Amino acid sequence: MKITRLLAAFMLITATSTALYAQDETHDPAAKKVLDKVLATTKGYQTLRASFDWAMENKVEKTKDTKSGFMFIKGDKYKLVMSGTEIFTDGTALWQYSKDINEITINEVEENAESIVSNPTKIFELYKSGFKYRLKEETTASVKTKVDGKVTSTKKACYVIDLYPEKPATVEYHTIRLVIDKANTQIASLDIMFKNGTEQIIEITEYKPNTPMPDNLFTFDKSKYPGVEINDMR
Repeated sequence: MKITRLLAAFMLITATSTALYAQDETHDPAAKKVLDKVLATTKGYQTLRASFDWAMENKVEKTKDTKSGFMFIKGDKYKLVMSGTEIFTDGTALWQYSKDINEITINEVEENAESIVSNPTKIFELYKSGFKYRLKEETTASVKTKVDGKVTSTKKACYVIDLYPEKPATVEYHTIRLVIDKANTQIASLDIMFKNGTEQIIEITEYKPNTPMPDNLFTFDKSKYPGVEINDMR
């Protein structure tokens, strides 16, 4: 720019400071270090079975819906079971079963590959693309743990990391907050904060890594769903 040297120097300093701040906000190194550890821990498992509590809370209308479920992960295969709904894939096809209407819908897995709701594996690697992130705080938080089938809350040292979509206009939420247990570098909870005031909260109550899982756990067997209506959308 053709301006005085003093003004140019001032603007350079300001611009440099702003750029550094923006870079830190976009890809906070402290947050990335923690998230990389979480992903490495998860990828170190041959399989993962996890229990979770799910809640959808509307703070404006003061309503809350809660459910419990399980997820099974084996490489690019996964199965999600929650209150009459099953979502599972063998890595090629994606099946979604609704028990109340005894109906199963089949899609190509790519159509829903990026959905954090239908694909539990995305919980562990959300930050890899499409998000800015920062370490909000290190604190003591209530973490749910299942012991002998009973879920209790325990205070634990945790990292709190916020993720922000890089293209906020294209999604319905503004922030995803991860609470990560420091002791084992595992995600304790995930809170999706929607623009309309609704929050979807997933609290993982139990991790069971390296649980034996047959491949047919992730495929559709019609004989196990008597009378099911099949909608093949492929």
